[in-house]
Amino acid sequence: MFQRCKIDFKPIKSIFHKKVVLQIKKKTMKDNLATKDSLTQSTYSRLRTALLSCQLVPGSRVNTKELAEKLETNVGAIREALSRLTSENLIIAEPQKGFRVTPVSLKDLLDLTATRKLIEGECLSESIMHGDVIWESEIISSFHTLVRYGAGPDEQLGSEEWNRRHNRFHDALTAACPNEWLLRIQRNLFEQNERYRMLSVNLTAGERDLNGEHKALMEAALEKDAVRIRVLMSNHIQLTTDALMRLFDEKGSLRLIV
Repeated sequence: MFQRCKIDFKPIKSIFHKKVVLQIKKKTMKDNLATKDSLTQSTYSRLRTALLSCQLVPGSRVNTKELAEKLETNVGAIREALSRLTSENLIIAEPQKGFRVTPVSLKDLLDLTATRKLIEGECLSESIMHGDVIWESEIISSFHTLVRYGAGPDEQLGSEEWNRRHNRFHDALTAACPNEWLLRIQRNLFEQNERYRMLSVNLTAGERDLNGEHKALMEAALEKDAVRIRVLMSNHIQLTTDALMRLFDEKGSLRLIV
């Protein structure tokens, strides 16, 4: 006769339980890391926007605790974001002192202007040489959305939405340039110039026909006139610099924020 065997399932249940707990812990760790990465990226993006729009005054010291409260995040995320922004020359890390917003100066503005003219010119020439009908359509579309924003020439100038459309238009002009290194440098210079441009918004209000300047750039691009567009872009950049020079004293230091 067969004898009934009594099997003890407790060890099996214990092993299964441990595996389930381990899987839950791993998932929790992954979720926590994803949340942390998302928070850091969000903090970085918001801080970067604040720096480029001069909401954080050039040259000012950064109070990480106050900034964390303002952005509704934690100090750790702020510090990580600030460390990333030092590599973009938007923040300066000072040993034993913390962080400071990269200052602006007349010399830096003039150096930036000269360099940007050179790089923009090369990117535009390459873009015109390689641009196709899709490139042309994006220029037309981005120009249309830019000039259609706002009730008048100055009402929306400098707003976040106007800046987004303005950036899109300038990106469209150089989008067909096949040289990725040139484009990276061009983008970095453009963004550095944005800090200065935001300081000059009130100075140039009513003085410039920006829609006219952008229309001329669009027409030169569509006509594949590389020589003309380089001159137009150089003048476009210089007009902003000319207005900005009023912000600096005889020593080349920023004397007022508008």
